[in-house]
Amino acid sequence: MIKYLLKRLFWMVPLLVGISLVSFLIMHLAPGDITTTEAGFNPKASEESRQKLREIYNLDKPITVQYGLWLNRMATLDFGTSFASHQRPVFWEKTDPQGNVSKGLIQEALPITLLINVLSLTVIIAVALPLGIVSALTQNRPPDRAITLFVFIGFAIPGFWLALVLMYWTGVVNSWLPISGLHSLQYDQMHWLGKVADTLRHLALPVFISSLSGLAGIALFVRNGMLDVLHQDYITTARAKGLPENTVVYRHALRNALLPLITIFGLSIPGLIGGSVIAESIFAIPGMGKLFYDAVLMRDFPVIMGILTIGSALTLLGNLLADLAYAWADPRVRRGVLK
Repeated sequence: MIKYLLKRLFWMVPLLVGISLVSFLIMHLAPGDITTTEAGFNPKASEESRQKLREIYNLDKPITVQYGLWLNRMATLDFGTSFASHQRPVFWEKTDPQGNVSKGLIQEALPITLLINVLSLTVIIAVALPLGIVSALTQNRPPDRAITLFVFIGFAIPGFWLALVLMYWTGVVNSWLPISGLHSLQYDQMHWLGKVADTLRHLALPVFISSLSGLAGIALFVRNGMLDVLHQDYITTARAKGLPENTVVYRHALRNALLPLITIFGLSIPGLIGGSVIAESIFAIPGMGKLFYDAVLMRDFPVIMGILTIGSALTLLGNLLADLAYAWADPRVRRGVLK
């Protein structure tokens, strides 16, 4: 197992470099750059001033030189400085020669996105597993049809449309929930319990929107997995031996039906960090999704590359963890890995 792990980690390095190269090339194929954005706010900006900006940001150099400079910084986990006017570091905080500390953009946005997506994943697991099990055990009966209808509705409803409808209904018409931001204006004067309640009220709609499509998918996945396992011979044998139905369903059937979910949860790690562009942008949540969206609009290449690289590394890591967890849970896979 250790030899397999080291081999996978070794191949992750060139694979990550290749992904970063493709991302870098595709990003530079898009028309415009930060100078186009900055000059757009100043109609009197001359071509000479734009050229000076390109020199400041090293955009006048060949693309191979630009990628080499970026790769050299990335090797030390330094993703550079944002092109935006605040000139903040992309990844982690830095201290300038005057002793001023600038907090990293990703460092600031990551905890918010992580909180939203951990809450969303908790909701998905808590709701999708029972729905999938009930749907499988009541196949072709009213509960199964109702759950299947809910699943298809969850797949079909556009997230941005539902977010706007809920914002209008719960925030504008009824004033039940806040519709933007992460905290109220009086947040700093609240007791710690009030701060927690205020944050949860602000996160209620974003978490619901982020959970809906994932919840529908996992519920359908559990249903199909349970139906497949319930028709296996060993389940028939367990029932013939007189085992209680709860033991047959939850100890034998569910345990084997959920094995493929290990892969899905392993590959969900990048999503926990990457954030939801739609939910965070609509609800003005300052997370990774909104940071990436704003960076794309501004042609802020260092921020875009920083987020893409971190997401790629987490995808590879999540895939590795999923394979290891699957091998740990299934002896047949483990024997194949150890060969």
